[in-house]
Amino acid sequence: MLKQLVYNNLSHVFFYDVREAMKPPNGRKIVLRFNDRLQSVGNEAGILSGVVGMLGSDYTKFPICEKDWRKVRSRDKIYNKCVKELFHFEEDSGGIIKRTILKMLGRTWKDMRNHLYHYFYDEELTLEENIRGHPPRITADHWRWFLDYRNSEETKQLYTHTGGSKSLARLEEEESKRQGCPVSRGELFVLTHKRTNGFYLHDVTRTTGERIAEIEQHDESSRR
Repeated sequence: MLKQLVYNNLSHVFFYDVREAMKPPNGRKIVLRFNDRLQSVGNEAGILSGVVGMLGSDYTKFPICEKDWRKVRSRDKIYNKCVKELFHFEEDSGGIIKRTILKMLGRTWKDMRNHLYHYFYDEELTLEENIRGHPPRITADHWRWFLDYRNSEETKQLYTHTGGSKSLARLEEEESKRQGCPVSRGELFVLTHKRTNGFYLHDVTRTTGERIAEIEQHDESSRR
């Protein structure tokens, strides 16, 4: 449910659903507030974080087939077209706010790529079989490029998880034996992205883990 004060065609939001915020604004924008360190504050900061998470994981907006976030050419376009169209705020002269939001987008883009690789890629299948099983909204050509990049020896050195030096296949085998039944890829993702204290590495992986749990709860076929 949306509760808001509207003036000058702008909205001060007290409670707002993230998916509702992603709909066309109809001329209304969510007003962002910042502290003296130019950090977003209030309920609107949570909405911004949620919107950035959804945008950063949308590979129709930010192609998956780039080695580095800094080389993604659509960054400024999406920032202006999506972020600035949904939120009202004054840009600072030093560009700190924009850099912060772009960094948030980049972190989501990178982390979600890592998740997609572990969730969709199956080492027991051939490359062509894996490509045919590409994620929704990512083309087969883009997925092929990403798998070639992700499976290169150079790239493998860049990706780590909380499973230490053990391969995901080994972790899956050990966890299946411990539980006495096969574990899903979603469970494996959660296992390798939580610290020993039970907390996720960061908010993006927590959101991803929660989404996986929701999907697997409603769709048993996804537990593969």
